[in-house]
Amino acid sequence: MDLGWLLFPLAAGIWYWWDTSAAKEQARLYAKQQCQLQQVQLLDDTVAVKKTRLQRHAKGHIVLRRHFVFEFSGDGEQRVQGHVVLLGRQATKIHLNIHRIH
Repeated sequence: MDLGWLLFPLAAGIWYWWDTSAAKEQARLYAKQQCQLQQVQLLDDTVAVKKTRLQRHAKGHIVLRRHFVFEFSGDGEQRVQGHVVLLGRQATKIHLNIHRIH
């Protein structure tokens, strides 16, 4: 059996894990920045990958489009969900669902 057939999936898996980890950190920074702008608290200081797919960006290259979710609170009690969408490493959408502030 050729060793190349075993190494390619392993290398692809490692690359995907590394790239997703870097994108997740970027999404967390975008979420944290948006929460600070909206004067709400990012809960758990983390984001989670909800969906990943391939998409072309403005220059026509195929990149990964990742949809992340996070939770925030405006009153310290209620947990509300927000979303960050990255195309490659650039945020294309940051959305904080409606929340009430006391």
